[in-house]
Amino acid sequence: MFTKKYPLTSNGVNEKMYDLYQKDDSQVEFEADYVEVNFFDWIINTFSLTEDQIIYLYSLGLEFALRNGQVLAYCFRNRLEVTLTKGDLAQRSSKFIRREENVSATSEPGQDDVVAGGVNYFIS
Repeated sequence: MFTKKYPLTSNGVNEKMYDLYQKDDSQVEFEADYVEVNFFDWIINTFSLTEDQIIYLYSLGLEFALRNGQVLAYCFRNRLEVTLTKGDLAQRSSKFIRREENVSATSEPGQDDVVAGGVNYFIS
């Protein structure tokens, strides 16, 4: 699963998602299960992070990990778009991560749900 580390950039996240969605459903499900219960480990093993970035990640807390693990797992299982936008460091007054979700699900009796949209992570 972790044969390559991607840069934590917009292009790195795009490449990771492209590579993930080229896999078959069982491999995508395996990664969805993993991120859902091991969000911090998944991030650390998927992206090239500095020690300071890892410390910052853990400082966000367990609730952050649980919620974002669920969000990413849902996106993976439905092959939704996951993107990253980084803010301008020169204009940053504080460091934060904002999750922007735009997901729609249409349900009909006897039919699979039709899910569309995605999530963007904005890092200041």
